Amino acid sequence: MRVNAPVVLPLRDDRTESYIRAITSNQSDDVQLVVTIVPTDRDDRYNAIKQLCYIDSPVASQVIKTKTLSQPQKLRSVVQKIMLQINAKLGGELWACNIPMGNAMIVGIDTYHDPTSRAGFSFTGFVASMNRTNTQFYSTSRQEDRGQEFSSSLQNMMTAALKRYLEYNNKLPERIIVYRDGVSEGQLSVVKQYEVNQFEAAFSHLEGGYKPQLVVVVVQKRIRTRMFYSEGEGSRGRVMNAPPGTVLDHTVTSDTLYDFYLVSQHVGKGTVTPSHYVVVENSSNLKPDHIQKLSYKLTHMYWNWPGTVRVPSVCLYAHKIATCTASTSTVPRPLFSQTDSSTCSACRFYTS
Repeated sequence: MRVNAPVVLPLRDDRTESYIRAITSNQSDDVQLVVTIVPTDRDDRYNAIKQLCYIDSPVASQVIKTKTLSQPQKLRSVVQKIMLQINAKLGGELWACNIPMGNAMIVGIDTYHDPTSRAGFSFTGFVASMNRTNTQFYSTSRQEDRGQEFSSSLQNMMTAALKRYLEYNNKLPERIIVYRDGVSEGQLSVVKQYEVNQFEAAFSHLEGGYKPQLVVVVVQKRIRTRMFYSEGEGSRGRVMNAPPGTVLDHTVTSDTLYDFYLVSQHVGKGTVTPSHYVVVENSSNLKPDHIQKLSYKLTHMYWNWPGTVRVPSVCLYAHKIATCTASTSTVPRPLFSQTDSSTCSACRFYTS
């Protein structure tokens, strides 16, 4: 990654208006990145900068607190992490896992309920992989009614993602794997009856009788189940946390559901908590081993963290785009209504 000498714009004060005015007056088609160094952590200023850079005048942006750069002994490490984020925001691919699935699109969906919104709006985030390595994404977000967990816009979002995939690859995906976060045990039937139907409706609206193989997996984090690993026998034996990659798909799983538990993170202190995966739709030829291995590999693909995360990365990216939308949405209005190339989180998104 090559970095040229930047245009430095000193400000006389730290008012939000000063930052916005400086960025706006110096934006042009040649600007690839806006780096803003702020003295304090203020949500109003941060949200204003991000709204400008996400929506009003889309450009990659990085906000850094002065305190972050104030410790010389940690400066090298901090700058390396910042540069990784910037690299990803500009379209770089930091790392990838080998996922030999060919022509497949992996989708992540999550709903965020904004506690700061006076109107109590909820926001649904949707991301879909565009390339073979699952490192480039189409993303979009929709504003929902107060407390609404299930979106009525999934058909439109899936249709838009498939059209973008077609533009990117000159063909439609043969297989679509959807990871749905934020759904409780009692809402699984709603996903099956309401959301899966929207996906199938999106397929039917495309030309040529398009009917891909579809897998829909609900991911649950708030569970009470714990897993332990026993090493040795008798008095010399010991019980430890299950290591990363441990899968439990029998005995304690449901008699009526296609489900499994997966431990994806190493925990040095305390007890590790697995994530619960429930397959509510599977019209493909993917075996349980395939879905389990895919789920574990995707926990390595979140570029905001160098290790593994609790859920597949697409779920966290969907959550990120939903929270970004909530924080930059100041008035009720259609969100991301124009198609553009924008950035969010530590990943390059093609946003509509």
